[in-house]
Order: sequence, then structure tokens, then C-alpha cells
Amino acid sequence: MSKKHEIQAARAAAATLDRRQFMGNGAALGATLGAVFAGLGGTVVAQNAPAPPAAGGAGPRPGGPAPAEPGVSQPPQLKDLKGKVAYITASSDGIGLGIARAASNAGMKVVIGYRNEERLKAALPLFKADNAGVLPIKHDVTDRDGWQSLLEEIKRKYGNLHLVVNNAGVKTLRQASQAKYEEWDNAVAVNFTAIYNSVATCLPHMLQHGEGGHFVTTASMGGLLPGVSAGVYTSTKIAAVGIMEALRVELESTTVGTSVFCPGIVSTDNYPMGEENPFRAAQLAKAGAPPRPPAMALPGMDPLEAGERVLNGVLNNDLFILTHPEFKPGIQERFAAIMASTPIVETPIPQPRIDSERVVLRCGIYPREIEHRSQKRKSYRNA
Repeated sequence: MSKKHEIQAARAAAATLDRRQFMGNGAALGATLGAVFAGLGGTVVAQNAPAPPAAGGAGPRPGGPAPAEPGVSQPPQLKDLKGKVAYITASSDGIGLGIARAASNAGMKVVIGYRNEERLKAALPLFKADNAGVLPIKHDVTDRDGWQSLLEEIKRKYGNLHLVVNNAGVKTLRQASQAKYEEWDNAVAVNFTAIYNSVATCLPHMLQHGEGGHFVTTASMGGLLPGVSAGVYTSTKIAAVGIMEALRVELESTTVGTSVFCPGIVSTDNYPMGEENPFRAAQLAKAGAPPRPPAMALPGMDPLEAGERVLNGVLNNDLFILTHPEFKPGIQERFAAIMASTPIVETPIPQPRIDSERVVLRCGIYPREIEHRSQKRKSYRNA
């Protein structure tokens, strides 16, 4: 075997190694890689991979070894939604209300996060009279103390919390090159910081009760495909996708699942076509505008359908919940551009560089998600 082929073989071996054994105390190298690199003139110190965590464990300890790489995708942690408790931020309107309605229709006790009293009044009649419970709580997702107060109120009313949907978002449709400091700060606070506010508060509770938990974050197709005039929004939504991918890596061995929801256009009005939404009617009247005819409604997905597709993703523990197939060609173009930009091996790659890059050479959640997604299901909508 030529030197070039030996290096390529070493890279292939590195790609099959257990990524997580390099995420604990230093860049430990496996014995398999050591044998491959032995012929390349390097010195390799082999260490044992960490033992897998006990079933139902709480994952890696801070500063300790990470769990062993799973062989298959994390199984669903919320297999039965009936009687479970869901909290959806910003769910008195739009997509959030669609998710809340879908969760309620599935038999969940639903906590509605809201800011606007009039929106809430218009939302509550849309829940079925025999629902398992609907609890509105006024909540600012950027308030960390408020998260703790909210969790305690949920526990007092309904008991353990099982599903958190980080749906709150700010549509700062400004170009990144033109946005002011305060626009960036506000968008980051709501679209990104609020996500880890929820995790820091609710994850320990979910791990402690051990009944199964799940986090969903509503990002956007803008989190996968940059918008030409919405750089601030796109940047924060890409960050939202990233934090959910990171959480999948970290929580894959626990009782808590994770999903990122990237929708296309969804109608913000949950009222059926032709039926007046009292909140929107009041807003138009206040502005002195005539009632909006049905023909002016946005041609987006019905929010209840979007909510049902989100719940389907929770039940299947899908890492990526994508609801609009028309975006597939654009996604393919983006990742094809990334692959086309990856250089060929022009000169031998130094072994120390490969050693130091081991932690990010590959990520096992992706092949496991591909395998998970290869299992066809009857519907991507029904919970």
C-alpha cells in the first residue's frame, strides 16, 4: 500500500471510530486507530473507551467521560402522549397555537405561554370542551427566573412536565449588514438564548422524574437556507438548529429526546376559513381598516396540520421535523455546495492534525438519523 493510500485508510478508520470517546478527558485514541497509524511513523497512546451509561441514566457528568456511541438512533421517549404535560411558548396564536391544539387533541395537558391577553381570549375557544386541561401562563422566555417560576406552577397544577416546545421567536427581517445592536440583541435573546433558558430549567426536572421527556425548538427553513433579506433572523435560526443538534449528541443516552422543527410558510390564523378571528378583527377595527376577505389569507400550511406534524415527530423522536417538501431541492443545493467546496487530499495530512481533529471528524447522530428515517411510516401527520 502506498503512503497516500495508508493516509486515506487512516482517515477512513478515523471516520468509523466512536466519536464520543474523544469528548471526555482529552483526545483518547482507540486501539484500532493506533494499529492503522503504526505504519505511518507516529506515536499513539491508546486508552479504553468509556463504559456505556446505565439504562435510564442521566448522561455524561460534567468534566467526566462521555457515554459510548450508540449503535442505533435514540428510541422515542414519549411513546404515549395521553395524560402527559406539554408547555408551548408563544402559543396563543400562529404555529404555537396549532401545536398546542394538536397536543390537546392527543390527550395532553397543555400549558399555553402567552404575552397578549386579547390573543389568548381568541385562542381558548379553539380547544375542545372535553380537553385534558389547558393552563395559560403569562411568560417572558428571556426571563430566567420566570422559567423557574413557570415550572413550579406547572408542577403544582399538573405534576411532571414532559414536553417543552420552544416556539417563541422574533422575526427580525433585517439584513445582517444593516441591523443595529439592539436588533441583534433582541433577536438573539428570544430566538436563541431562550432555548437554553428552557433546557437549564426543565432538563434536570425531566431527567429526575424519568417518565420520558422531549424538547422541540421551532427554527425555520431559514435555519437551513439563508434568506437574502433576513440575515438576523437566519443567523439566529441557524443557531437554533445547532443547539438542538448538540443536545441530541449530549442527551442521546438519556430519557429525553430532542427535535428541531423547520417549517416553511404556515398560516398564523387558527380560525377556519370564513370564520372571523375576534383578535384579528379587533386589530383591524382599531387600525380603521376594513375586515380582511378570505382571499387575502396567506397560502400557508394550516397551523393545526403543522402542529400534528410536530407531534408525529415527537412520537418518533425525529431529530429534524421538516414539514414542507418543496424546500428539498434548495436543501440539496446547499449541502451539495458544501461538499463541492471540500478540497481533495493534495499532500499527506499530518497525523497530529488528524489526532487533534478527531472530535469533529464525524458525528454519529447523522448516520443513525438516516437509518431511523429509512423506516417508512404510514403518516407524517397523525399523532
